[in-house]
Amino acid sequence: MLRIQPQSYDWALSHIEKYGDTDIFPTPFEFSAIRTYWEQDVKPELSQQNVLAWELRTYRRLLTPKHRYGFRISTQLDPLDSITFTALMYEIGQDIEEFRIPKEQNIAFSNRFDPDNNGRMYDPNYNWDGFQDHCKEQVDSGAFEYVVIADIADFFPRIYSHPLEQALGQALPAKGNHVRTLRRCLSQMNGSVSYGIPVGQAASRLLAELVLDDVDRGLMGEGLIHCRFVDDFRIFCETEKDALVALGTLANLLFENHGLTLQQHKTRVMTIEDFENRILGNEDDREIGGLNEQFNEILSHLEISNPYDDFDFFELDDEQQEELRRLNLEGILEEHLEEVDDIDISLVRFLLKRLTQIGSPASVECLIGNINKLYPVVKEVMVYFQTIEIDVGTKHRIGTQLLNLCTDSIVGHLEYNRIWILNTFTSNNEWNNEDRFNRLYTELTDQYSQRELILAMGRAGLDHWFRPRRRNASELTPWLKRAFLAASSCLPGDQAQHWYRSLPRLDILEKVVTKWATANRFS
Repeated sequence: MLRIQPQSYDWALSHIEKYGDTDIFPTPFEFSAIRTYWEQDVKPELSQQNVLAWELRTYRRLLTPKHRYGFRISTQLDPLDSITFTALMYEIGQDIEEFRIPKEQNIAFSNRFDPDNNGRMYDPNYNWDGFQDHCKEQVDSGAFEYVVIADIADFFPRIYSHPLEQALGQALPAKGNHVRTLRRCLSQMNGSVSYGIPVGQAASRLLAELVLDDVDRGLMGEGLIHCRFVDDFRIFCETEKDALVALGTLANLLFENHGLTLQQHKTRVMTIEDFENRILGNEDDREIGGLNEQFNEILSHLEISNPYDDFDFFELDDEQQEELRRLNLEGILEEHLEEVDDIDISLVRFLLKRLTQIGSPASVECLIGNINKLYPVVKEVMVYFQTIEIDVGTKHRIGTQLLNLCTDSIVGHLEYNRIWILNTFTSNNEWNNEDRFNRLYTELTDQYSQRELILAMGRAGLDHWFRPRRRNASELTPWLKRAFLAASSCLPGDQAQHWYRSLPRLDILEKVVTKWATANRFS
């Protein structure tokens, strides 16, 4: 038997509340219900489960954009499973970190386990910028003439189970039950195939890092000077021949140890000058880096230590607000979208995240007008719309345009994009257009869109839609059923409460959803 410690569950919920249950999907409303009834209902239930017999509940798997013409399959676990998986990884995270090559050796710069009490999982000082800085130090050392740049093809989906399990056994010799639990969990997610870890879960990254630790050690054992960020390798060499030999060594280690291969179009040998100019010093990276440096410097003057933390722009004094405005992030975004057909995803994501933090509505029309170009960053666009203050009339007009995207646009053909578009209508009814929800529910037959539309209809108070469908609620899939239970709280008077009491065989999550919905009625 293996039971996860209650404090591990507490930390996992804190992590999810601050960082989301994945970094890809909208955070499910169920977590509000879970937090409300955490101590009295949910944590006691989870703390009693024997995770060696853990049966995964229904999860969601979806094609998500990686870039304009590339995709990945991302996974969102059931909310209770997401907490359990995160808590399980929390209990073994330090063991895995201590097994890895120490971070001070500057080999692996990604996902160094260093949790804090607020739910942060990884050390913020080991990141992409630190990786780039270390590469610049190697260039400036004058010891190398060539650099190998290599990237693994389809890394997360192609991680084989057996090498991962062997690595877990080595890293966790005293936690065999944790290893067995993880093996069981991954096996249930992967079905009949023996490879892949869930993309999107922050805790999954630690498993990916463990997989590549033996590759790092193999390169070090050959006397090679290298560093890595996730699956992005860089090997520094004195001659072109040494670089080609090093590339062969890396390719062989990946294939023999893990059955992995390198992406041909991202793998190459470069002179140190080309590497410095094209990789470390390319114009787009310099622009992002310069903006980032200015933005962070302003925030440091405001005593905001973490540039990704939320802050209220309108609580700043006039001079501080003007400092941020002078960066002209809106102008940079508009100019970029006007000049190119194929956007720089990194730059646009950076600008949208910063504009969301500032709360500037100045980019609304620009984004709507260029929405097809923004196909790979629809999530960030929708988060921007949902976060900033927009006047009601503009919201009504934009709401109409957003719903049009779901059925008549390049953007709306992808279910993932529709989730984010429709999610805009689930938190309030300020976006209007509730007369279109029922028809869209009929037209969009995928469960991802229908779940968001159920929540939107509840938020709009369309009780006439729910009343005749209550009898068949038990036939819905779990994700749709929970949405229907919550949104049905829009029924007038105490109709929803009476109906909830009549429902047989609700599981723990469905029960807390009905309790939460009764106290926080949709309308």
